[in-house]
Amino acid sequence: MSRILIASGGTGGHIFPAVVFGKGLQEKGDTISWVCGARKLEGEIYHSSGIEPVILPLSGSPMGTKSPAKILTRLLDVIRSLRRTWKYVKDFKPDRIYLFGGYISFAPLIVAKMRGIPVTLHEQNTVAGRVTKIASRMGAKIITGWPVCEGIKDFTYTGIPVREPVRIPRNEALRILGVNVHDDAKIVGVTGGSLGSGPLSEILKSAAKLCDECEFVFLSAKERHDDGNAHFIPPQWDMNPFYSACDIIVCRSGGSTLAEALKWEIPTITIPWPGAMDNHQSKNAAEFVKLAKNARVFKEGDSPENLAVIIREMI
Repeated sequence: MSRILIASGGTGGHIFPAVVFGKGLQEKGDTISWVCGARKLEGEIYHSSGIEPVILPLSGSPMGTKSPAKILTRLLDVIRSLRRTWKYVKDFKPDRIYLFGGYISFAPLIVAKMRGIPVTLHEQNTVAGRVTKIASRMGAKIITGWPVCEGIKDFTYTGIPVREPVRIPRNEALRILGVNVHDDAKIVGVTGGSLGSGPLSEILKSAAKLCDECEFVFLSAKERHDDGNAHFIPPQWDMNPFYSACDIIVCRSGGSTLAEALKWEIPTITIPWPGAMDNHQSKNAAEFVKLAKNARVFKEGDSPENLAVIIREMI
């Protein structure tokens, strides 16, 4: 049995794989401690999994903003995080440290190398992030979620730890979601907050109207409401009912989201976010369609008519 420190924060795409991985180690008898940042969402995700993480006083990378004031504030937060991590590592005495990328991984990486603790970093995307590149140069072991990882040379492909599917009868899944449609309806699930707002949301809503033979469930609303065959519900921590109800899913191209789609083997339309750093979502999508049984890529800015055609071809 070992003592393991796992650092993961920022978004669910980083945190959920860390939680799945850590709980797997716990089942084998290891003692696990999780570390995250100070963003409210991070705490909510961990709490939804029954975990009380150690919180570092950091809410973003100094390189992730152009504001001089925020850069200075975040640099000071990095220093405070290094101090807190050093103290916690000294007390917890981990045998190994696992990092799951993002800004929160930097302080544990530095402390691990200073204290001579073996460190492994898991990269969920097809393009190495900043901390992944730094970790690689510092000699950390890099494992990846996809067969390719641009920006580094030495890595081991392992895939992305994802939550084990628990399939629920469709009528029960729809009841849990609060969606009132016929059990035999063809359901298109739309997941990803940025898919439910802005111009892309309008394309999806228009596609729903064009595909009036389907029911669309959007995981994007603060409160449940309906608009014809479009049903808007709040995001879910437990995704089993959502995936169990869907015949097709439409999602962004984050590495962990696509890994869940692969695990569930649901026909998927993925829409890469054009603003992703180093265009990594488009590259994730390209790898995803190679591995998935039934998947298509839809480019943001394309027409709702074309999206409707793709949906009808896949349903």
